[in-house]
Amino acid sequence: MIYSDRKLNGEIEVQRVEKQEFVKEFNNVLKDTNFLLLAHYKGLSVSEISLLRDQIRANNAKFKVAKNTLAKKAIKDTNFEKLEKFFVGPTSIAYSDDPVSTSKVMIDFSKQNENLKIIAGVMGEKELTIEEIKNLASLPSMDLLRAKIIGLLNSMQSKIVYALKESQTKVVRAINNKYKS
Repeated sequence: MIYSDRKLNGEIEVQRVEKQEFVKEFNNVLKDTNFLLLAHYKGLSVSEISLLRDQIRANNAKFKVAKNTLAKKAIKDTNFEKLEKFFVGPTSIAYSDDPVSTSKVMIDFSKQNENLKIIAGVMGEKELTIEEIKNLASLPSMDLLRAKIIGLLNSMQSKIVYALKESQTKVVRAINNKYKS
């Protein structure tokens, strides 16, 4: 099929605009994000990447595979700009506001599949080592911590109610004993 120069130039212009929009939108998302992990995914099949994406999404995080040149532009003026040097080869990006859950999913998946190699991360303004990312993954998840806090609060409430009930019972007994005497 033969394309005219005008049609090709129009398609190129549309692609350029789409890329600019991606960079702008992704940059805005990253400015409001607290945590980001980079990983190489060379050797993963499409179904494995989809499985990883689903696991990450189930933990309220996002996973992207983007061209390195676009990703480098998108991280400009964010806390993640320091990771620019790691965008070499097939690089994926996992990001969220829950560093523990995201780290857990990525570390667990990399243990099951050696083709996913975590290479860098940033939490807030701090660049993380692989060891620090593994330490994050070993922490209890936010949901588990919330459940423990709620359990403690419920336990404390029960103890307070029981203590108040016991105190009232003791006061009533003391008054009854006083009148019986």
